[in-house]
Amino acid sequence: MMHIGLSLTPFGHYPTAWRAKDGQLDALDFSHMAAQVKQAEAGGLDFVLLADSFGQRPHDDLSPLAVPFEPTMLVSALATATRRIGLIATAATHQHEPYNLARRFASLDLIGDGRTGWNVIGSGDPERDREYLAVVSGLWDSWEDDAFVYDKAQGRFFEPDKMHVLNHKGAHFAVRGPLNVNPSPQGRPVISHVLTPGTLDIAARADVVFLPETTPDTWKALAASLVEHLAALGRQRQDVRLLANIVPSISTAADIADQMQEQAKAAGLDGFVLLPPSAPEGVASFVDEVVPELRRRGVFRHAYDATTLRGHLDLPRPARLERAS
Repeated sequence: MMHIGLSLTPFGHYPTAWRAKDGQLDALDFSHMAAQVKQAEAGGLDFVLLADSFGQRPHDDLSPLAVPFEPTMLVSALATATRRIGLIATAATHQHEPYNLARRFASLDLIGDGRTGWNVIGSGDPERDREYLAVVSGLWDSWEDDAFVYDKAQGRFFEPDKMHVLNHKGAHFAVRGPLNVNPSPQGRPVISHVLTPGTLDIAARADVVFLPETTPDTWKALAASLVEHLAALGRQRQDVRLLANIVPSISTAADIADQMQEQAKAAGLDGFVLLPPSAPEGVASFVDEVVPELRRRGVFRHAYDATTLRGHLDLPRPARLERAS
């Protein structure tokens, strides 16, 4: 089955889309953003991606493509406004201490009942990023699923032998742990990354890899390089979901469905991230016209058959990392 996500933006992904709208300020409201996400959920899309320009203040102007909320704060609100769709927020490794980031996303995953993902922006230092990802993943494994027993009669809040202390001491970080957040309903939050030729090392450690806006031939070359890096880590191509961007322009829904199927087959893709030219109209058009066509062809789900983001993406529950207890 094809996997489809939505890249959320207030006005749409055409830079001039905001100029064609009346009541521009309404598009920046939370209710407007939530309405798009609910449309995507009504269409059974796997997730919504909340991008972020490194969390940095612009020097000259504010892009109309930028989401006007800090991504993890928006996920927290959207998790209470939706029930099934996954929510992936972007955060940079050079802007957060690993313990704080691990705690934030673990908390979001509890709020969203296992529907959260972390889209990683690296620091540019591969060694530091490898260590950072290992620390965060290790902290997410602080507790076994049945560690918290809440046994009032025996006075046992949790089982001590089911708590795992990280005790990490590396070149860049020293983190003892454990994380003071209960286990994730999906094992760990999903990790995603936008692949570039210089970030294959991060991508090979991710669950979902987004390909940049380029040609199917370039997608195929990047995918081949990714497979090599996966093999070096003892992973396989089926361990990762590979998605490319698509900017749909309705001529007919059948044409867009043809394009998606052809490109997926040619580049070995698992699906796409929807970049609607305008919003919310583009989201509604895709959900109302293209999704039914994909369903008729048997390549997209008719309804959610899972409750977590990993379930939507057909990703297995991650194995617990080996570390000190």
